[in-house]
Parts: sequence; structure tokens; C-alpha cells
Amino acid sequence: MLIADRLQKTFADIQAVRSISLALPPGRIVGLVGASGSGKSTLLSLLAGLLDADSGEVSLNGKRVPGPSEVLVAGHTAIRLVHQEYQLMPNVSLRENIAYAVRFYEKEYQRFRVDELLKLCRLEAVQGHLPRQASGGEKQRTAIARAIAEKPAVLLLDEPFSHLDLPNRTLIRDLLFDLVRQEQTACLFVTHDATDALSIADEVGILQTGHLIQLGPPVVVYRKPITAYAARMTGPANIIRARHLPALGLAASYHPDACFCLRPEQIHLSVEGIPATVRAVFFKGSHFEVEAEVNRYVRLRLLTTRMDLDIGSAIQLQIAEDAVWWLK
Repeated sequence: MLIADRLQKTFADIQAVRSISLALPPGRIVGLVGASGSGKSTLLSLLAGLLDADSGEVSLNGKRVPGPSEVLVAGHTAIRLVHQEYQLMPNVSLRENIAYAVRFYEKEYQRFRVDELLKLCRLEAVQGHLPRQASGGEKQRTAIARAIAEKPAVLLLDEPFSHLDLPNRTLIRDLLFDLVRQEQTACLFVTHDATDALSIADEVGILQTGHLIQLGPPVVVYRKPITAYAARMTGPANIIRARHLPALGLAASYHPDACFCLRPEQIHLSVEGIPATVRAVFFKGSHFEVEAEVNRYVRLRLLTTRMDLDIGSAIQLQIAEDAVWWLK
């Protein structure tokens, strides 16, 4: 179990991490979502023991993880951080990059473990390639394989999906899901795209200007975001002020400037309902995303599989009262 207790870090006059506490149990995945500059990479460095905290501490299985100023070599042997840039050795093969992590073990075990990791990470066909000959997905999988080669207690990943195309993103997501359960590793990754976090994480956290403003199961964080920022960081969201709720047939006893979140999939087309006009239609493959105008102040995004909607079409919307979630 890796535990962070009220971590804080300031650079000059910028508070990068502000009193963050969280726990990483073995065999579980935590995904942290935040915009650029929200403190994601700084937090990873603190958790990995690669950066000294101004206050607070990190502990692994009840023992404090020292910062770089307290040890000869920065970092912790049971905590592995995979950087966004992969940091592979450029002039040796992908297999040799992985083997380097277990170089102090017996030759027989080295071969066994490297073969096992190549199979797990689906790199057998390209194991002889140099990093410059490998795709982004292959380099990312190699970096992960190297990081877990010694079976660390904790795996930390910095934006593991950011440079990947859709097929490789899916492959890396599946890989993380499988290896965390198989190796019983505690895993935390940071990302600016909530899609990946929501799909595989056991818990999702929202980082904003160094604060961990929300942490919980993916379904709860998605359906009940705490702020408008949290709502937007976790997916498409209609943010509506209380004064405009009556136009949607909804009552509100809140202050007129109070904000509410309504997810696109919670708005349905119906035979009778709230009149609206289609202003835009976006094809998303399995469905269409539609922008509908209720009045000059209210435009809503909704999802539908209907194929007969065009710009200017008159439609009727139906919204359940309990679908609207109040934001702080």
C-alpha cells in the first residue's frame, strides 16, 4: 500500500501540489485527470521519491519513502515511474532494454522474465527492433515492461496514452488492466483525457491547480462531479445556470447563478417535450452528437442514434428532473 499524506510542493511562487492525500492499494488502478499545469507530473515525482516534498510524506507498507536529498540514488526500488518520453536506451533493441532491468539476476531467470514480459506486452514480433524503429505504442509497452520487470509494488505512469493512436491506446489500456491484476501491482497514472481513466481505473481523481478536488469510483465522479471543472474534465457536459432550468421544464430553488451539470446521454428525443431546434450534428461512429437550441440562452448537447436529423430540424427533448446534478 502506497500512501500519500498531505503532500505539498511549491516552486518559486507556484504551488504545484497542495495538501494531497491518497492511497494506492495493490491490484488496483487510480487515474488522475487534470489540465496542463494542474500538478500531475510533480505529484508523480513526489510519489516516486524523485522530488522532495515541502511538507507531508509518502509511505510504502508503513515505511516512509525518502526524498532525493536523503539518499545517494533518488527513487525507491519498489516504485517505478514510466515517463512520458519513455526514456529507452536508443542503441539497443527493445528486448535488451527490458533485459537491462533484470541484469543482476541469473541468466536463466533473465531469459524467462524477458520472454514472459515480451509475451505479456505483445512485443515478441518486434523484440529485435531499436527504439527508433518502433512505433509509439511499441515504445510505450517496452517502457512499461521494463518498469514491471522486477515486479515493483507500485507502478506510476505519466500520460501513458498521450502519443498513441486509438488502436494502441486500447492496447495499452488492456495491458494495464491485465498486468495490475496479474502482478498485484498498485498503479497510478495521470492523464488529461478522462476517457482512459474512466474505462479502467478503480478510482478517478480530479486535479485542479495542485488540489485533488474529487476522488471516487469512476461512475460517481462522472455522474456527480463536484464542480464545473470536474464535470468538463470527465467528459461532455451541459453546464446550466439555475435561472434557465424553467426553460427545460425543471424547477430550481437555488440561487439564479447556481450551476448544474447535465450529461448529453441524459437528454432524450421524444414525441412530446421541450421544443428545440437542431443547430449542429456531429457523427461519432456509433452515434450522433447533436447541438440543440432551446432558446437564445440555452444550447444543449445530446446523443442519439437517429439518422434523420439535419440542421434546422425541429425536435422535442425530454429530461428527467433527477438527471440534473448541482455543482458547487
